[in-house]
Amino acid sequence: MSSKEEWQSYQEALRRGKEEWQSYQEALRRGDQAGAAEAFKRYLEAREREGKGGSRPMLVNLSTKDKTYPNAIPLDQIPKELENPEFFELMRKIAAGGRK
Repeated sequence: MSSKEEWQSYQEALRRGKEEWQSYQEALRRGDQAGAAEAFKRYLEAREREGKGGSRPMLVNLSTKDKTYPNAIPLDQIPKELENPEFFELMRKIAAGGRK
């Protein structure tokens, strides 16, 4: 693959990643758990194509209140955790900018 083709492929992956992130946020706002999980999976796949999938980033919650989800969640586990209504509502609140 030529440098130009690689660059175009990278640009396409960036665009796709942004689109999938927006799809994820829209699904959260709509209250669509399954749609949010699928969009987040596609977002992670796009990030991998960008070459940004090598590390193991985690979502960490430092709250001391009792909850039904773990304090640290690897990003690749977020689609599964979105099945938990309490975690899903937290993500909806974040996507809404703290508004419900």
